[in-house]
Amino acid sequence: MPNYNSKHNHLTQNKTATSTLIRIGFVAVMVLVLSHCSNRKVDVDELIRDPAKDNDSLIQVTPLVPAAVMILIQQADAQLSNGGVNDALLTLNRALSISPSSALVQQHLAEAYLTDADYKQAMYWSTLVVNQGPDQGALCERSRRTQALAAELLNQVVIQTRALESIAACSTQQPAKY
Repeated sequence: MPNYNSKHNHLTQNKTATSTLIRIGFVAVMVLVLSHCSNRKVDVDELIRDPAKDNDSLIQVTPLVPAAVMILIQQADAQLSNGGVNDALLTLNRALSISPSSALVQQHLAEAYLTDADYKQAMYWSTLVVNQGPDQGALCERSRRTQALAAELLNQVVIQTRALESIAACSTQQPAKY
């Protein structure tokens, strides 16, 4: 006749071992997930702006922006390139106060927030440009790339996929000239 206590102890040990393996697996998965949520710095020029320059055959849509706003955007870009993210954000907010509906200013804000590793703000501003900005040209592409990158860094796969798929819609080829 088998010993009941022996079987019971064996089952208890198996449950404990299984429970421990599940906990270790859970911890390993959490470490992997959280390692992707780190506040890594983003090179906006390389990942967002430069790819739009490569396609000369696109119809370029350039939003009209007051001269004062363009000067502030240029100042903010210089501040960003010198590592002054907070100064650049202040400068861009000044530009936004002059031209609150400017998709170009909003896009620069999104890129500055990406540089600052504030991905929620980057997502907010890039989504604003995607929804209200131009639907053709370089700014259209930049906004969708920014949104896709912010979504990736926030682990929002659906938004990232939608943004990446919509980049192609920004490309309207110039008609052939005869």
